[in-house]
This record gives sequence, structure tokens and C-alpha cells, in this order.
Amino acid sequence: MSYSIQIDHNNKLIHYRHSGNITAIDIGVAWQEFLLLDEFTQKKYNLFSDYREARFLMHDKDISAICDFLLNLKDILYQKKQAIVISEPLSTAISILFTGEVIDRVGFDVKVFSTESAAFGWLTQ
Repeated sequence: MSYSIQIDHNNKLIHYRHSGNITAIDIGVAWQEFLLLDEFTQKKYNLFSDYREARFLMHDKDISAICDFLLNLKDILYQKKQAIVISEPLSTAISILFTGEVIDRVGFDVKVFSTESAAFGWLTQ
């Protein structure tokens, strides 16, 4: 697992890039780091998640566990967006399942994209 987090103050984005295999635990580790950032918790920056060089090693139960975790952050996630950019087919399917559940349960606006430009456009509109 390898990831990086960069802050784009001009566009009010947190750019999160992950490569390699990703488990639900790996997602949790990154989210713990997001929660330490004032830009994420106080300044309401949106999240740009780039998984184009990654592959999810998760199942349905992992998606539900992540949504359970995010449900506890409902106040922080209110009116926030997350764009997920991904290319690997199985990981794309997992991401789409995640978006449906997180929107329904948490109200966090998450969309899956195949290109960086489309994701960036949606986040900054």
C-alpha cells in the first residue's frame, strides 16, 4: 500500500492518490489522516481520490464497514463531494457499489469517474 495526500488550496481540494493493492484497513488509515487536516474537517475542502494505479481487495461487507465508519462523520461530510477516479474494472464495480451505499446512508456526494479532467470539473463546479 502506498498513498500520498496533497492539498490544493486554490481549488479547495484534497488530492489523495493511492497505488497498489488496497484493503478496507488501508482506506481507514488514509481517512484517519484526512481527519487531522483542518482543510478537510473545518474548511470543507472536497476530496479527489485517484485510484488509477490501484486495485481494491474488498468485498461487500467491507463497503458496509466503511459506510458505518463514515456515518459517524456525517457532520463533517455534510455538503462535501468526493470524486473517485479509477480504471481497473473490479475496483470500478466496487467503487460504484460504495457510492450507492454512501449516498443513501451518509448523504456524502460521491461519484466515480474514468478521467481526471471529468472528476476535477465536477468537484470544482
